[in-house]
Amino acid sequence: MKLTQVITEGIRMALQTIRANKLRSILSVLGITVGIYCIIAVYALVFSIEKNLKDSFSDFGVDAVFVQKWPWQDMGSSYPWWKYMQRPHVSFEESKQLRKLLPTDVAQVVNFQFKSPSMLKYQGKAVDGAFVMCVGFEYNLVQQVIIAKGRYFTKNEVSGARGVALIGSTIVEKLFENQNPIGKYIQCEGKQLQVIGIMQKQGSSMLNASTDNLMLIPNTHGMQLYNTNDDNKGAQITVKAQPNVELEALQWDIDQAMRRIRRLKPGEDSDFAINKMSMITDIIGKMFGSVKTIGLVIGLFSVLVGCFGVANIMYVSVKERTQEIGIQKSLGAQRHFVLFQFLIESIFLCLLGGIIGLFLVWISFQLGNWVLHTKMDSPINLFLSLNEIVLGLLMAIIVGIFAGYLPALSASKLNPIDAIRYK
Repeated sequence: MKLTQVITEGIRMALQTIRANKLRSILSVLGITVGIYCIIAVYALVFSIEKNLKDSFSDFGVDAVFVQKWPWQDMGSSYPWWKYMQRPHVSFEESKQLRKLLPTDVAQVVNFQFKSPSMLKYQGKAVDGAFVMCVGFEYNLVQQVIIAKGRYFTKNEVSGARGVALIGSTIVEKLFENQNPIGKYIQCEGKQLQVIGIMQKQGSSMLNASTDNLMLIPNTHGMQLYNTNDDNKGAQITVKAQPNVELEALQWDIDQAMRRIRRLKPGEDSDFAINKMSMITDIIGKMFGSVKTIGLVIGLFSVLVGCFGVANIMYVSVKERTQEIGIQKSLGAQRHFVLFQFLIESIFLCLLGGIIGLFLVWISFQLGNWVLHTKMDSPINLFLSLNEIVLGLLMAIIVGIFAGYLPALSASKLNPIDAIRYK
């Protein structure tokens, strides 16, 4: 008999069993449903949060490195901050020297930037806690700046340290309600800055890095307002690699150039750090990997209970259909036909439980997204990816094989004469 006929017969028998013993079948499948739900819900939830975080970090430039005072890689409970306290901050002059020393076929952009929380004022209105980001002309090549109205800085405005600014939508709403801010002047740190552009509304961000509460100004002008040697300013030199250039090669060139700029002797420790986003995303991956393992262990216990439930119903099914099996074998049905019939029935029952479990995960995530977006204004998006769906179905199939193999094997070994006489 063809495999398709065996599968068809197995599914028919599974449906017949479910119809004849609805409550028993539901209770048996329930364990599989709960197990698959637990495992896939944890996996999908962790993957969703991990992806949201990594996507947020990738906005800062996955093809760029950041030259700073403080390293990222050693962060943790044993972070030796005292080793880095006396390091000098990177400077605007060092960024200019770095641009000259780095090969143009390796480094595409060298941008000096820093930021500071500031109070912005306009005609008696104020925004407290807005962030002022002081950047170079090529900043928009490292991190995309979408202009909703107005324009970006010109090269002359940056080199001439002009007091011009791009502002986010939240600042517009608080300072210029029902007004066009283009051309108007905002007061910041006692200086007047002319608004030349409005950045597109971005919404909330997992890293609280939305441009809505941000003002961009030229770094040359920002150095007149702020002290870049302050740790709170986070001064950094952002270097973007040319297309097809490995970050490791770019890091090596930057390391050699910075040691030359700071006149460090061979063997002397570097007094600067070269960071990249993969340092953070790798830590995130390891952290969430542990959470996935815990979720897998918890879910496997539920699946194990469901496996025993399905095995039990399959043994009962074999007993109930013993005479039918005897008739089939007396008519020439071979052992593998009987075995596959019951094995496919077991797999079908587990797949049914798995599909229900996946559907419940999808429903839970839709409800979760509604709460996150409408009630909490959260930027997190929960989703069930194809990988989780495939994993859930594969687990259901594997459990079906384990649960159904021994009952199916016992059915295939029945003597046809004894089976027909069985009551």
